[in-house]
Formats: sequence, C-alpha cells, structure tokens
Amino acid sequence: MHSLFQRLNPFNQDLSLKPLQERKTILAANANFPFDLQIGAYLAAASLEGGSPIIVQFSGQALEVAGRGLGVRGMSRVEALKLGARLARETSDVFAEVYRPPFVALGLDHFAIPYSGSDVGQENHASRGCDGSGPGKGALPSVPVPSRAQIRALLDEAIQAACQAGVLLPTKEEVLRWEDYMLSPIYREAVTGFCAAVEELRPAWAMIDTGEMPAVLNFAVTKEVRDILAARGYDAVIEAEYGATGQAGHSEEYVKLDREELFAFARCVAGFVKYTGARGISYPIGMEHAAPAAVKHDPDTERLETVQREILRVTGVYVPFAQHGGTGAKEVERGLVGKNNINTYFLVTQAQYLLGHVLDNRKAIEEGRKAACSSDVYIRTARRVMEAVVEKLKECGTYGIWPDIAA
Repeated sequence: MHSLFQRLNPFNQDLSLKPLQERKTILAANANFPFDLQIGAYLAAASLEGGSPIIVQFSGQALEVAGRGLGVRGMSRVEALKLGARLARETSDVFAEVYRPPFVALGLDHFAIPYSGSDVGQENHASRGCDGSGPGKGALPSVPVPSRAQIRALLDEAIQAACQAGVLLPTKEEVLRWEDYMLSPIYREAVTGFCAAVEELRPAWAMIDTGEMPAVLNFAVTKEVRDILAARGYDAVIEAEYGATGQAGHSEEYVKLDREELFAFARCVAGFVKYTGARGISYPIGMEHAAPAAVKHDPDTERLETVQREILRVTGVYVPFAQHGGTGAKEVERGLVGKNNINTYFLVTQAQYLLGHVLDNRKAIEEGRKAACSSDVYIRTARRVMEAVVEKLKECGTYGIWPDIAA
C-alpha cells in the first residue's frame, strides 16, 4: 500500500506539483452490513477494463454492527469488532476469487478513540471492561496496560514534540487529566478493540479517529497506538487525524486560514506526522460527512497543497491525504487527495434503487409474488452500485490504470 502511494506522489523532487493529468487518487469505498452486496459491487468494478486499484474499507462502527448481527446475545464491544472484522475479511476473500481484481486493499476506517471533556478519569468508566471480557474472551488480543509512569513519560515526550511544532504548552491540570484518560477503561478498551479489528481484518490501511482530541493528547495517543501495532508486527499504513471533518447538519462553518495561520497549521500537522510516524493523514479542508446529494463543498486546495508540501519537506516521505466526506466534494483534487473516501453516495445509490423497485412492484410484493421479491433484486442493486463505483473511479483518474502501474 505504501509503495503504491509513493508511486502516485503528486509532487516533483523540487516540491512543485506535477501536471494535473499526471495526478491520480485512490478510491476508498466503505462497505456496510450486509457486506456481500457492496463488497461484490466494489470488487467487480475494480476488475473491469484491466483493473483499477481500490481500497475496500470498514469503519469501526460497521464492524461492530456486523459482529453483533441481530444482537441476540450479549457480547463485549471488542468481541463484536473481532467477529465483524472476520466476516468482512472472509467475504472480501470470496469475492476476490470470484472477480479476481488485480489490486484490492482492505482498510479500517474511522476507528473512534472515544474522547470528550468528561472522558478523563477511570472513575467515569468503572463499568466498562477494557480486556474484552465476555464470550470468547480467551480469543481476544492481550494489550498490556502501561503504568502511570509510562503514560507520564509518553505525555512528556508528546508535549515536547508538539511544542516544537508550534502547539501551546498545556497546563499541569490538563496533563494530569490526560494521564487519567489514557489509563481509563474506556480508552484501554478502544485500544484493545483497534488491535482486535486489525488482527482479524489484516488491513493495508488503518485510521485512528482522534480528531476531537486536544493537540498534545492527539500526539500521545496516536504515537502509542502506532507503537503498539508496530510491536505486534502489523505493517498497515496508519492514518492519523489532526482535527475533525465536519458533519452534515451541524452549524459550524469551515473557516479558511490566512497566510500566517496556514503556515502555522501546516507546521503543526507536519510535526504531528513526523512524531507519530503516521503514513496517512487527514485534517479539515471544508468537507462534511454524510452530505445530502444537493450539498456540495469546494475543497480548500490552498490548505491542502500547503500542508501536503510541508509534510513532504519535513518528513522526506510522501504521506497521502485521506479526504473524508468525499460524497460532498464538488470535485476531487487529484493527487493532492491521495485517498478519496466514499460511503454515503454508495449507500444512497443502493437504497434509491431498492426504493424504485418497491414503488414499481408494490402490488406484486404485497401479493407475495416471488419474482418481485427474489434475490435478483439485490443482484440488480449491486450492479447499480458497481456502476456508481466506476463513476467514482473515473473521477479519481484511476479507472483501468492498473496495467500502466503494473508495467
């Protein structure tokens, strides 16, 4: 995965941008339960016209929902994640044999590390099990809980790195609260769940969702999670998040930065990437998650180009930007957006097709006629999703390009 993105680096050696026609973006298509409809459509699309590189990815929530199924028995969140990841992996393996696309990578998207102003102490989460207790406990990964001294040392190191990148020095009270948070059951459970999902899914790309955290805490948490995965031998591209993407329907307005603020922000993000060792990055550029069809946003290309260039300058490595809320983008900034995440568009595509079928065949469905209710309905729905995937691959400039990459 990492080598593919290096091949698609949009910058020249002098840090100037390559011509637009040479720049490409990898499509990352989110799959949701029931997995087989969307995964089949994604891999079928990736196999057409010589093949297109694609990432089929699953959010932490999607894996948990799939792992719980109908919820007929109680289980821990960690066990649900593990079972959901296994289902996602095995379904993907089957469809890979069916369609034989030349390059498909699995991804773990938006694995939330819960945090809010109150998520700062063990006493707030005493009822949460951090070891995955529940059915199947013995099969769950064992992630050692560090001592308070180890957490304090990690925070001290993160403070130094963050301040060097331009982040304000936190107060002693804030640091003490963050120590409590990183030792709390809710945080340790999230880390264990992340490892469980990675262990079963074996993704080539994995995102840690920390966008709501204060900057220094984000430095510390992202570094700890990345180090845990590295120590366990996982080589997934780790995507870190610096600031959260907006959510459709929220009132917050995206604010563009002036020149001085922009360079300060770019310095912070580059320092964050260098310290944490992340090999993928996301930060706000004016997008929104779950944007309705009529709502489109102009990406902040100035911020995107400035930050991406600074990361490359500081780290010496091309670190692709992952665009969240890609459904609502007016256009894909090819190359500057290394990975374009699409979820809502494909969910809406399948739901609208099913709605049309029901409206057209309502009487036959009510009468219980087999032809109107058969699995052919879902096969046709999957074909419509496949067509939508081809459309997005063409927007990214990567439809059918695999022979050129392979050569």
